[in-house]
Amino acid sequence: MKNRYFGTMIATVQGLELLISDLKSLKPVERVRKELPVGDDIYQHRPLPFSLVTQLTTGLQGFLQLLNDYQVTNYQLWGSEALSQALNADFIADQIDLRTGLRIHWLSINEESYFRNQAVLTQLKASKIQNSQTVTQLVGINSGNTTVTQFRGVTFNYSTNFAIGPVKIAEDLQSLRQNSPNSVEVLTDYIDSKLNNVERSVITEESAPTSRIILLGSMPLSQLARSKQTRHLSSTAFESLFDTVVDGSDQFLIERLGVKESDLQLLLPELLMLRRLIKLTNAKELVISDTTVLDGLAINEAIKAGYSNLHFTEQTIITAQNMADHYGVEPVHRQLVTKFALHLFDQLKPLHQLDARSRVLLEVASLLHDVGGYVGAHEHYLHSDYLIQNSDIIGLSNHERNVIAAIARYHSTQTPGTDLSHFQKMTTQNRLQVAKLAAILRLADALDDDHQQKIQKISVSLQEKRVVISAYSNANLSFENWVFAFKSQFFEETFGLKAKLKQRSVTAK
Repeated sequence: MKNRYFGTMIATVQGLELLISDLKSLKPVERVRKELPVGDDIYQHRPLPFSLVTQLTTGLQGFLQLLNDYQVTNYQLWGSEALSQALNADFIADQIDLRTGLRIHWLSINEESYFRNQAVLTQLKASKIQNSQTVTQLVGINSGNTTVTQFRGVTFNYSTNFAIGPVKIAEDLQSLRQNSPNSVEVLTDYIDSKLNNVERSVITEESAPTSRIILLGSMPLSQLARSKQTRHLSSTAFESLFDTVVDGSDQFLIERLGVKESDLQLLLPELLMLRRLIKLTNAKELVISDTTVLDGLAINEAIKAGYSNLHFTEQTIITAQNMADHYGVEPVHRQLVTKFALHLFDQLKPLHQLDARSRVLLEVASLLHDVGGYVGAHEHYLHSDYLIQNSDIIGLSNHERNVIAAIARYHSTQTPGTDLSHFQKMTTQNRLQVAKLAAILRLADALDDDHQQKIQKISVSLQEKRVVISAYSNANLSFENWVFAFKSQFFEETFGLKAKLKQRSVTAK
């Protein structure tokens, strides 16, 4: 029984959290939070003092004791992206390792959103009242970032995040209160200015029968909701709550509304952000959820352990498609190249021996390999590299995003043999992964290099000394053969087998 238990721990700018879950039932067994004032130092660009690092490690030692009490031997520690931005993050990770034996795995903001979404989607899919036309905005708030992800029913539409959170807003609010007679009005304008880009990204579904926001990660508002014994607020009720908080004194908020004294400075910034997002998304209802990134991490572990067959990579793929659309990548070409690349990956598995996650990375790279054409056709692969490295793609770690950028960089003229800008920073295993996936993408792209879609179908034959790719087409493939001969050279260098393109005629039915 105990081997079904999994312990997920996370260190954030708000403190520590532990979740012990039953992987088979996906039910929580124990949840513990330990609040620590970490964010103040990070957002004021100061290193965490040694005393706080000691509190972190002491808290983790307590978590380890609790895991031992439950006889849980399978556990993992993660760290939020915000905490990884601490000036002494490497020192923190080293001290945690030395004092507890735990190795911290840093999450990107896109991974945090992805795992929270997994947990909420699992709940929505299990809900009997879920309407397939309901538009849901998942709003994840942490100290320095806010993420908005939209679903229609349980179908992913888009995700965007922006670097503004209650801690930063609270700092600005302190100075505004000293210099402005109407700090709330000025702060509202400040938030509006930060949300300008989000307004262009957010798709307001005015025709949707139901539109709502599910709020994730909001500690002050979550505490306030508990005191009012409600997790659901209409947009009208939210406005009433907003007015109450704006007009109320600190003593009133603490005694009558149950707000913690430590949360006072964060409550108004969160409410101001939410008020603006409710108007942007045309939401009629606000649902306050206790779901955290740990719930999603537990679900992900259940999937890896074979207890669950849920899949969530659709979010990553759709985000890549949205990004390709944004940069004007020709849809027919990218879909055909993606189809060819995935077919080659599947048929050549005995040769490359890469895992299923590598297949996802190849799919994203295939969709995005030409985004650099938005900047310029000349050396577009270099621009693709830059744009991918500097874009938010939900569900990807920073490392995975760099892998995809490298694959896109090497899909055209350059190869790792002539350009080592990425390879110098990678482990041997990652270099091999990039080389193999880039070699496959180069073959796929060569089959439609002129964007004419002369080839609609291929088959692959893996032979002892070569790989034969049969292209089904009645068109003249002289250009494709010439490009394929050039681009397949890197495939031969990588796998030690020559790739041969063979044309087969298509018989009319």
